[in-house]
Amino acid sequence: MVIGLTGGIGCGKSTAARMFERRGYRRIDCDAIVHDLIAKDPKVRDALIKIFGEGIRASDGSLDRKAIGAIVFEDGHRLEELENILHPRIRDRWESLIGEAPESDWIVEVPLLFEKNLQNRVDFTVCVFSDLSSQVERLGQKGMDRAQALTRINRQMPTEEKAEKADCVLLNEGSLAFLEDQVNQLLTRF
Repeated sequence: MVIGLTGGIGCGKSTAARMFERRGYRRIDCDAIVHDLIAKDPKVRDALIKIFGEGIRASDGSLDRKAIGAIVFEDGHRLEELENILHPRIRDRWESLIGEAPESDWIVEVPLLFEKNLQNRVDFTVCVFSDLSSQVERLGQKGMDRAQALTRINRQMPTEEKAEKADCVLLNEGSLAFLEDQVNQLLTRF
């Protein structure tokens, strides 16, 4: 079983994915793959510098993800350029990992599951849903001010639309125990 887990930024995808992981699912975090590609893949680094300029390079020579984020979340075209470089590599990486252990159950966190039309590459889709105020609050806890949070939220497909497209929706508006109960209920179906 390969479950594609999505939701808006700040909705609690990683929290839900860890709950699946504790129940025996192998977890793939596509955001972690992005971080790895930006930090370690010379082809990605060179392509990003070519497109976004030397200003995205940190003082130690690595790429500054915050500088890249500041560029792409202010300009939809620039975000699309970034996604065109990263997303084929992200998909290849997670499909390769699954291919190494096809007998395992997998939970794959794919923030842009529906935006990149990847729902047909998984067996079942789950959307973690939170209201806008919860998203903004969670992003604030990660150091993002309200304007930055809203800019990033508005660059994504509305969470309501993701929820409509998903096979199942987990509501992350209450306690962690409430979210965990929903995960447990879902897993009784498989």
